[in-house]
Amino acid sequence: MIVREAYHGPVHPKPKGIATPPEILEACGLDVGEFYTLLGMLQNAGLIRVSNVYPFEEIQISAEATEAESLAENCKRGNVPLEEVFVDLAHRHRKDP
Repeated sequence: MIVREAYHGPVHPKPKGIATPPEILEACGLDVGEFYTLLGMLQNAGLIRVSNVYPFEEIQISAEATEAESLAENCKRGNVPLEEVFVDLAHRHRKDP
């Protein structure tokens, strides 16, 4: 969700690759508490960087996760929802008992 909103979100003008909490919250349906918990986990894992303070946070995909931009662009060109790519990826790596 962060990748999609960072590169194709409705809030403009904003720097390319930046997502904001309101656009992510509107798109994903998490409550605010769940969102900030997940945001902290992604930040601790080094997948995103958060700059500025509430209510003006800007969320950016980290340099270590830049492949996300390429994936988002390919999905947009192919008209494939990002969720389908990640779900399919999860199913491929799941080991059935």
